This record gives sequence, structure tokens and C-alpha cells, in this order.
Amino acid sequence: MKQKLNLWIHSARELLGRHRKLIIITSGCAFVLLVTVILVCNILVDADRKYILPASSTKHVRVGIVLGAGITSKGKPFRELQARLDIAAKELDRGQVDKLILSGDNRFKNYNEPKAMINYLEQVKHINASKLQPDYAGRSTYESCEREIKIFGVNETIIYSAGSHLPRAIYLCRHFGITAYGVSSGVEANNSTRRELLARVKAVFNIYINGEHTVLGPPIKV
Repeated sequence: MKQKLNLWIHSARELLGRHRKLIIITSGCAFVLLVTVILVCNILVDADRKYILPASSTKHVRVGIVLGAGITSKGKPFRELQARLDIAAKELDRGQVDKLILSGDNRFKNYNEPKAMINYLEQVKHINASKLQPDYAGRSTYESCEREIKIFGVNETIIYSAGSHLPRAIYLCRHFGITAYGVSSGVEANNSTRRELLARVKAVFNIYINGEHTVLGPPIKV
């Protein structure tokens, strides 16, 4: 058995030795291709940064959207989500938007982002419930954008999210025919740069190759 194992190892080494140059070239080409894909996707998505508005913008649309960013085990918004809600509440109060769609993940029984967002805006920011529309199936940015136009019938919106996230959110919403703008919350997650680097590749993949399995249903008037 030991002799057979040694023979196999020796054969493998010989094979690797003969094809070492080919392996190095192939690996190098694969790495260059990967880096190129990441760069192209990020440049493509980041071009929509031009649609990000200053918080003091006079731009007005009827419906804005707040995208989920995680909640605690006690159902409270993480600081990233709280910052998005804070800026959205401020802009709602000053009339930049008339109503907010609160889009987040609710696929698990004990995890309800939209409910946490509504509770925070009603209890902390004292926003009237009539100005808030939960979207319980916004499991991803792609799905939130698709549902905004196909379920809620919104074709123009202002997105309230982290500055690093906004170009991707705007890019995806505009893909679905929504005239989207963004206002930054000013608060970023610790891993935002690394996360967005790959998330933008996924966004381009979803648009041009294979979309996500968005949960749809009957229209909801907002």
C-alpha cells in the first residue's frame, strides 16, 4: 500500500513538473480575468453615483424607499439601518417625499426588518403610520427594486441608504425602469468596501445573466 502511494505521489509530481508552465499561465490568466470582471462591474455600477443627491436637495418625489440593513435579536435596527431611517424621517418631514416604503427581509418567523423599521419611525421619530408602507419581501436590493415597480407601481423614487450602497441600489432600480435617486445616510458598515466590491459583480450578473427569484403578488397601492 505504501509503495503504491509513493508511486502515485511520484507520478503526480512528474505530471505537475511537465505542466508547471501551463498551470502558471492558466492561473495567471484566470486571475487577470477575475480582476477585470470585478473592475468592469464596479465601474459600470459606480457610474450611477451621479444620481446621489445632497441631503438638502429640493428634489421631490411622491414615494421614497428605505432598504433594510439588519436588526438585532430584540428587533431593533442596527446602527446602519437606524441611520437610514433617521435621514428618511428627516426628508419625509421636510417634504422631499410624501411616503416611505420600508423594504426588508421577513423570510424567517423571528426576523422582521420592515416591522422593526415601522416601530422605530412611529415610536422614536413619531411618523404617522399612514405615511409608511412595509414591504415584507425585500430580501435583497434586487428584489426590493423589482417589487417597488411591479407590486407598488412606483416609477420614480429616492432611495435612503449608505453612500457605498446607493450606486448599486440606483443601478438596479433603474434597470427595472424606475427613475431612481439616492440620499446617503452617512453611516457605513465596517465591511462596506469589501462587500460592495463583490455585490456589484452580483448585481451585473443578476441583470444580464440570471435574476433573483423575487416574491411577487397582487399590486399594492401606495
